Amino acid sequence: MAQDAHPYIYADNAATTPLSPVALDAMMPYLTSEFGNPSGIHRVASTAARALADAREHMAALLGAAHPEEMYFTSGGSESDNWILRGAVRRFRDINGSNVTPRVITGAIEHHAILHCCEALEREGVDVTYLPVDACGRVQPADLEQALAHNENAAGMDSGATALVSIMLANNEVGTLEPIADLARIAHAHGVPFHTDAVQAVGHVPVNVAELAVDALSLSAHKFHGPRGVGALYLREGFSIPPLIAGGAQERGERAGTENLAGIVGMVAALQQQVDSLDHVDDGPSQRIASMRDELIDHICASCTDVHPTGDPDRRLPSIASFTCEGVDGELLVVLLDRAGVAAATGSACSTGSTAPSHVLTAMGIDPLRAKGALRLSLADDITREDLDLLKDRVPAAIERARLMSGITGACACY
Repeated sequence: MAQDAHPYIYADNAATTPLSPVALDAMMPYLTSEFGNPSGIHRVASTAARALADAREHMAALLGAAHPEEMYFTSGGSESDNWILRGAVRRFRDINGSNVTPRVITGAIEHHAILHCCEALEREGVDVTYLPVDACGRVQPADLEQALAHNENAAGMDSGATALVSIMLANNEVGTLEPIADLARIAHAHGVPFHTDAVQAVGHVPVNVAELAVDALSLSAHKFHGPRGVGALYLREGFSIPPLIAGGAQERGERAGTENLAGIVGMVAALQQQVDSLDHVDDGPSQRIASMRDELIDHICASCTDVHPTGDPDRRLPSIASFTCEGVDGELLVVLLDRAGVAAATGSACSTGSTAPSHVLTAMGIDPLRAKGALRLSLADDITREDLDLLKDRVPAAIERARLMSGITGACACY
């Protein structure tokens, strides 16, 4: 995205990514000539049904699922997250009866699709435990172990007293990667199913459901150059939850509504393209992006006083560079960056309009006033050296201007 004399740098890819030409090409037949409803029985519908089955098989293979039937197509990450949370609670009540209070364990820095659903479940009589994180945004396995044991004691049960543990694979604001395999192992030792919201991770780091040993996983296509409005929920064979949406018999009776076939085909094509790029572990796009991200972080922190990187420096998504800028209003900074030709964010795109500091940063122990100066730059897969140099020039200048406009004159600004 560029203007002739003033290149505009899109550095908000954690919010959404541009649609891949490969994905668009795959979608076009199902937006035009191949318009059938997969639920019919005539030849037009049969063609659509075969395409849907192929996409399901392909998606399962890309994620390391044992069976295509473990993949369910949804409208995106929020639906997938709500379905697994509500479905797990209903499953628990079906198994244990109404006398045992359902309990859910999640993290303090989860996406609002998880947190707001948990808040709704609390109003419906569900106990929710929010695990703390350390200064890097990591959930500690010992804290999960303690929470599971507490729930067992509270319920008077030896195991299985918790309906679900749900911890995100990668944080959408600071990029920290959580120790999901270790956390899932602990949950299973207590007889509890484990879900991970992998919306921010799929397509950016290797994700294999068998290696993670999860029972459920959410993803959304628009985070990895697929179309908006389509996603998926992986449910391990043998782990069944009630439907969230009632109606027709689509998705084997588990998720009603005519399938978005064009979106599903585009999602799978986009994911295949991303997975292919991740195969080049040592010299692929992820390594190049991570190197540029580190160079950008080092330059901004060296050029500006009172600017601090956030997240785990050792285990994080390759594309996310996040900071707190003391004495700066984050929303003002994002506006100034936009005027300077940089699309950035002050936190999650889903929190736009909120005046409260990021729940992620405050959970990490960052002072709320400092958290108000949050900045997230999420780099594109095809970022160029020119793009990086422009970011290195424009971001420090915008921080300096935002600091002055925020009324902070005592601190030394950027140079």
